[in-house]
Amino acid sequence: MMAHRLRRFALATIAGALFGVLVAGAIVMVRHNAPRPETDLHEMLHRAVPLDANEKQILETKEQAFAERRQEIEKRLRAANGQLAEAISKNPSWSPEVESAIREVEKAAGDLQRATLVHVFEMRAGLKPEHRPAYDNVLVEALRRGSQ
Repeated sequence: MMAHRLRRFALATIAGALFGVLVAGAIVMVRHNAPRPETDLHEMLHRAVPLDANEKQILETKEQAFAERRQEIEKRLRAANGQLAEAISKNPSWSPEVESAIREVEKAAGDLQRATLVHVFEMRAGLKPEHRPAYDNVLVEALRRGSQ
């Protein structure tokens, strides 16, 4: 009887963990594929800083490069989530395959976060020095809103 309860508890724990991983993966995918809200960093920047034509061109070039990089990383993230799903479907318990797959998910998600932050600083570098304080304020405000 006790072994049966422990087995049910373990299965419920695994199911809960799997659900959490799948929800987290779905949230990551939805957030990165969803249209950006009006209050995203770029919109806030354009409202806060009077960009000249040269700054707009520099930022647009940086945006295009980042969009390509982001697509590459998101493709890796989707593949890693697929590997995780495959590992769990083969053996619905914590296994070396699940461990390996989750590490790939974490790496891709971390790479996306890092690339985004690098992009933010590249954008800042493309601004005139007198526009950077306003950009910094917009960035800090966006991060603060995202942390609430």
